[in-house]
Amino acid sequence: MKFLICFFIFISYFISNGLVGLEKKKFLSTKYNEVNIRNGPGKNNFIIATLYQKGIPLKLLSVFEFWIKVEDISGLRGWVSKSQLTEKRYAFVIVKSTHINKYPDSKSKKIANLHKNVIVEVKKCDLKWCKVKIRNFNGWINKRDIWGIEINEIF
Repeated sequence: MKFLICFFIFISYFISNGLVGLEKKKFLSTKYNEVNIRNGPGKNNFIIATLYQKGIPLKLLSVFEFWIKVEDISGLRGWVSKSQLTEKRYAFVIVKSTHINKYPDSKSKKIANLHKNVIVEVKKCDLKWCKVKIRNFNGWINKRDIWGIEINEIF
């Protein structure tokens, strides 16, 4: 009996490990250069889209076992295996043109110009600004200019 209780505790921990707290996350991103989006959770479901770039931000909608229901920037919804996603944060530039600033201030020196649909790695965010990286440029971008971060999210 003691063995069965220990076994179930171990299995419960193993199954939930990595998934507990995941539903609190708002966005994840693609871990590999090829990630399939399916019409349901499981490999038996049809592939409805394939993403061909590492670091594409996806909005987390729900979790079922080892599958994550996501939404992309265009509104496409589907299921992706948890193993294909990472908690590393990325975001799309959603305005025609914006800048990376040296400091989180619109009057700060502009160190890079960015255009719509460019993906940046997000390092941290405060109320209005996110520190981002793209190639050799590190700096700050206004939250309203990117998709992949909740407007009230701070980390």
